[in-house]
Amino acid sequence: MARKFDMSAAFAAAVGDVSKSDTGREEIEYLDLALLREDPGNFYSLDHIDELAANIQLCGLQQPIRVRAAEDGGYTIVSGHRRRAALSILAQEEPDRWNAVPCIVERDEASPELRELRLILANSSTRVLSPAEVAKQAQQVETLLYQLKEQGYTFPGRMRDQVAAACKVSAPKLARLKVIREKLVPEWLSLFDRDALPEQTAYAMARMPQTFQSRLYRVCPEPPSGGRAEELLKRYEGGARWEPAFSCPDGKPCKRGDTFLRHDVECMSYELCEGKTCCLECSRAKTQYGVCDRMCAKAKNLRKEGRDDAAAREKARQEKQQREYKAAIRKSAGRLLKAAEAAGLEDDVQIQLQDYRSPVTVGELREYAAGEFGEKYFYGNDLAPRSLSDPAKISKLLGCSTDYLLGLTEDLRHGAESPWHWWPEEPKEDGLYWCVKGSLHRGGALYWWSAANRRWEDPAAGGFALNVDVKLWMACPALPESMAWERGEA
Repeated sequence: MARKFDMSAAFAAAVGDVSKSDTGREEIEYLDLALLREDPGNFYSLDHIDELAANIQLCGLQQPIRVRAAEDGGYTIVSGHRRRAALSILAQEEPDRWNAVPCIVERDEASPELRELRLILANSSTRVLSPAEVAKQAQQVETLLYQLKEQGYTFPGRMRDQVAAACKVSAPKLARLKVIREKLVPEWLSLFDRDALPEQTAYAMARMPQTFQSRLYRVCPEPPSGGRAEELLKRYEGGARWEPAFSCPDGKPCKRGDTFLRHDVECMSYELCEGKTCCLECSRAKTQYGVCDRMCAKAKNLRKEGRDDAAAREKARQEKQQREYKAAIRKSAGRLLKAAEAAGLEDDVQIQLQDYRSPVTVGELREYAAGEFGEKYFYGNDLAPRSLSDPAKISKLLGCSTDYLLGLTEDLRHGAESPWHWWPEEPKEDGLYWCVKGSLHRGGALYWWSAANRRWEDPAAGGFALNVDVKLWMACPALPESMAWERGEA
């Protein structure tokens, strides 16, 4: 009479949660560590043993090891291979404490197939398994279930569903793992078994022809990512073979198909080329940024020539620019030196022309005015009037008018009677004034001066006080009648 196969009962027997109707109470026996041997059918990896040993040393062994008696007087481990390995490490330092191991000895007369199934079920519930371990486990469970069926056990439903339930994975995942184990070439499968090949990558590659899988292994030092493997599969199914059909300029056929393939495996930021475009014609061999590092030697040489030409042009441009800057600096330095000499300043006197910049000495002005620049590199004319941060302060140090400093006159002290004279002091009368707030490149504005309040105001806001630091001011000439404006009472 056929017996009903009960997966839950097999699982319960494996982990020790046996129902009252099955057996009596199980007892713990202390066995010598040396008597415990690994089950040859255990295919699970023994990883993170040092961490487990540290945990056992701190908290003690929380779960006894399940074993069954062997013919030579020892015991074969049913569940607890990692615990046994961890205890072996601890026993090397404290043998008296760890050589006696709490165990539960299984004494039933189950068949070898059922015992192995118990081992698998126990590990599937106590371990976090890698995809490779799940695949091996599923393959072995399927074999064992068929063997148990031949022994008279029966179970309902499809075999795939029973295997999935035993391994605690979904049926679709089980189907993917089956494809991997059956169709992935050995080179990649060994990486998958070592948990060095992601499941998504392995599944995509397993659906490729095995000759192409082997080619990928030969060409690529590292496996592609899962997304890239899926893209390669899609391209292959669409007809891509990474076998160039064009020739080099010398007429010889391009033989860089493997290099194009490696490019498409490794390149994650740009489109795949499939070996359809010659490097000499590819935009990524000519662009300034994001250059392809897999281009051929001919393209690299052409690119180098282009870079050399560009470097020569850039060097010529910079040399011309420096000549222009130095000519402008020489002229500006001459004007400032004229004022400094008239004021009797020594060469070591420092002049702060710009905020947040090092001051320039009178001696440096003398060198610049003579065209002596040494190896200095300039980014513009820092001596130009528009670059001066505080013209009023500088003109006071140099003993010249701000008009001279700003290039409005060649007379060092001329312009006080001119309507276009710039003044640093506060105005004495109400009115509109053109104002400079700092270096000229920061611009200026038209403000109203209120002599009674001694403040600058916004002329368009009817007396709204402004918090501005005016360095220089000039009286605003009479405006055209169409623009005539007078400030009302605030």
